[in-house]
Amino acid sequence: MPDFTALRAVRSEVDDLPPAVVDAALHRARARMSAAPVAPVRRRRRPVLLASAAVVAVGALAGAVVGVAHLAVPESAAAATLHDAARAAAAVDSASPTAYTRVTVTELALGYATSDGEHYDEGYLAPTTTVTWVPRSVAGQWVRESWSDAATEFYGGAAAREAARSDFATSAHRDDPARQRALAGAFTNGELGGTAPGTLTAVDIPGLPRDPAALVRRIEDAPRPTGASDEEHVFDTVSTFLRTGIVPADLRATMFEVLADLPGIVVTEEQTSLDGRRGTAIGLSEEGDDLRQEVIIDRSGGEYLGERTLQTRRTGRIPAGTVVDSASVVTTRVGSVPEN
Repeated sequence: MPDFTALRAVRSEVDDLPPAVVDAALHRARARMSAAPVAPVRRRRRPVLLASAAVVAVGALAGAVVGVAHLAVPESAAAATLHDAARAAAAVDSASPTAYTRVTVTELALGYATSDGEHYDEGYLAPTTTVTWVPRSVAGQWVRESWSDAATEFYGGAAAREAARSDFATSAHRDDPARQRALAGAFTNGELGGTAPGTLTAVDIPGLPRDPAALVRRIEDAPRPTGASDEEHVFDTVSTFLRTGIVPADLRATMFEVLADLPGIVVTEEQTSLDGRRGTAIGLSEEGDDLRQEVIIDRSGGEYLGERTLQTRRTGRIPAGTVVDSASVVTTRVGSVPEN
């Protein structure tokens, strides 16, 4: 787990990184340590910065009554894809007699390193796996294990490789993963100031509306980050919920319908691979973003496969289009949790 005192110190020293990269940082740390609260942090403008001995920053989702659902007509290809996925999800039976849902999130995160001691101009992609056992009653005790693996890709030379080696050496590994237990999935949430009153969390999932307009209103009533537009707030909230892996099929269908009605929603790639599974990448189209967050869905099966964030501008030796963060989400029904 990251040292948040170091996190804050590093964050103040990375002026050469795009603001979107720096501002996104603390969200991923919070998401890894909490029950994935849908907190007022602009996840589309993130990754997380972690400190290491190699001096590296690691990148560990205005209407009146109904809000954004009535603002404009969305891009038709994205809307059609989401409507198809919603129909497929609605046909799935969510009922399960099993005691737990095991959610495996396989994440690739871009780490930033400095070759000259002044500019974060190199980087590497490092994988992290988090397995969470969620009880049938989400208010019960959750169990989580997480570990890191060695970096898989490098942008740059010696600085990137040394930073990757140093961070891997100080992280939890597969043979000795970090283990946590927490009621309602509240894993060590508080170091970053806790959760604002009214913030939607995983515990709210069972009671969320299954009507798209009502769900939009519920989301809009929750806290949001300063400066976030209606469509950003809704997109970020829905994508954060989907990433938990425990959204039932009927609610997932509603969330797809909500995304389909967002102004600016676009298909960014018709067919993309995410951890060996293929789906359609969908995001919000905005000018001037340093990062673009996308959700990956299976149009025919109605499944949420995961998400990714792309860097849209070159940073040093890290080219535009580089994956800053990707997360593949796989759920399995199980009857028990690890004993230790």
